[in-house]
Amino acid sequence: MKNKRKIAFLLSFVLVLTLAFTGCGGSGGDVEDTSDQDQADAGQVYEFSIAHIQNDGDAGDEALDYLAEILEERSEGRIDATVYGNKSLASSDTELGELVRQNSVQCVPVPTHTISAMANIPQYKVFEFPYLFNSWDDIYTLLDSDMANEWAKVLEEEAGVYIYDGFVKGWLSIGTKKGPMNTPEDFKGLKIRTMSTDMQMALINSLGAGATVVSYGELYTAAQQGTVDGMLTATSLYKTDRFCEVIDYLSIIRATAHFHIPVVNKQWVDSLPDDLRAIFDECMVDYVSKARELEEAADAAVIKSLETDEGLNVRVYTDEEIKPFIEATKTVWDENYDVPGEGVMDAVLEYLGKERP
Repeated sequence: MKNKRKIAFLLSFVLVLTLAFTGCGGSGGDVEDTSDQDQADAGQVYEFSIAHIQNDGDAGDEALDYLAEILEERSEGRIDATVYGNKSLASSDTELGELVRQNSVQCVPVPTHTISAMANIPQYKVFEFPYLFNSWDDIYTLLDSDMANEWAKVLEEEAGVYIYDGFVKGWLSIGTKKGPMNTPEDFKGLKIRTMSTDMQMALINSLGAGATVVSYGELYTAAQQGTVDGMLTATSLYKTDRFCEVIDYLSIIRATAHFHIPVVNKQWVDSLPDDLRAIFDECMVDYVSKARELEEAADAAVIKSLETDEGLNVRVYTDEEIKPFIEATKTVWDENYDVPGEGVMDAVLEYLGKERP
């Protein structure tokens, strides 16, 4: 049965206890008796803690509950999965990254910029280039590729974690008090909050606005008090984290997407016996597929709800209306083209069959 605990004041975790046995092989061709080892593996319960900072009931929360459920069912209880959500163990993606590296928890879903900070993987910057992707399927084409899998190998060596593909949580949209925002010109002079990533800041600056870094936990108050004029974040968060209460206009410019990649502690995964490792890998594949399905449905529903239920002026731009934004953000490409590594963007564009904006 799914074991889900969300306790805000929890200060410690149950870590995995792995049993080590030494086989005793005698001289004269004696065969090693591994029956005790097999029985121990069959009876061992592997604690698997999952942490995230999303709200209860979000699509991401629901997907992780699904993961916990199928892990316990398919392993017949040999994997005991626990979900700690709603910022109960961490208040930022950076903190989540540290928890999984330390094996304090075994799994966290985090954005690519957090993964880049865990190890030197500049290639992940490609996912932040404006208007590289036209759809979520474009992103998944690259995210699921052998090319991306090669990038991820650095994480195993430098950060001690495995990653399992990923899923889009929606386009990054700009919410403001001012509007309507018909063209890039309308953003000039506004202070727009971004995450502390150079690429996001460059995107906002290219539109003529001023990128302002504000801690996510302080963002609602910053917008409410006018410390910032708006924010760049995932469309769904305007509903779930109630940012819709402190903005009036939502511009879905579709420049870049906000997505998470599941990160799992390598030491924990490597401790699994072969049969459980196969079950675990299968469950992670099914979890990512489920998360993609849930996030896509949630994104469509939240856009409609923000307009009809919350009274926001939501602007979804046509391909023609997006062209000035593509033109304005070319400076981001010019200034950062080699940031992912020499030749990386050339290879990505070739793989996707696209031309540089």
